[in-house]
Amino acid sequence: MKNIFKIIVHCGLLCPILFHAQKTTYTTVPTTQFDLKGFNLQLPIQKNNSITIIKGSELAQFSSENFYYSTEDKSIRFFCSSDGKATQGSHYPRTELRQIDEWHFENRHNLQVKMAVLKQPGTGKIIIGQIHGSSKGTEAVKIWWNNGEIQAGFKKEVVGKEQRTTLLKNIALGQIFEYSIQQNNLDIQVTINQQTTTFNLGESWKSESVYFKAGNYLQDNKTPLTSGTVAIYQIKVSQ
Repeated sequence: MKNIFKIIVHCGLLCPILFHAQKTTYTTVPTTQFDLKGFNLQLPIQKNNSITIIKGSELAQFSSENFYYSTEDKSIRFFCSSDGKATQGSHYPRTELRQIDEWHFENRHNLQVKMAVLKQPGTGKIIIGQIHGSSKGTEAVKIWWNNGEIQAGFKKEVVGKEQRTTLLKNIALGQIFEYSIQQNNLDIQVTINQQTTTFNLGESWKSESVYFKAGNYLQDNKTPLTSGTVAIYQIKVSQ
């Protein structure tokens, strides 16, 4: 009995230390490799009546299980599970970069991303890039991961029906690819590796204020719990 008591006391003194030592730490994203000041980070974690947002000026000091730097392959990891908190107006959670500066469909704006999908959710679907507006139904352009296919989706008019085109098939989990969204007034060109499609948006988009998004917009909110992980190796916005 005395021996059992000694073990309990011993564990009571040491276990908190062991638990603390085993706590996972996540590496912050190095500013020498990634310039993320032009983005805010949206996390699938509830805050007040919405989600948690990390401002671009704070990203260099931030890391978590949802967003961290992998020293193994020098990528930013975007993790999201199907039980995450969604933004108002959406049914799905996200760990996603949101461009801070907004613009209209005039002049030129470009987004270039080098990335891989490391894990897909039960639905097999993740939106990995967007041109998005400030109100509901204003997703002008979406880049989809869909069970190993990479697709470009467009809405001809605001709140219109999405038209989707498959550019690549049979992409394996972990396989690195590149995509770009190039906007010139109402003309959009999406390139995935060397496969390109173009689309002309309608006049209703001219009044919309929009911005780029990139990361892991998980298209799953069901149980049993599933999750997805995206790795971004390069990301650049230009005009």
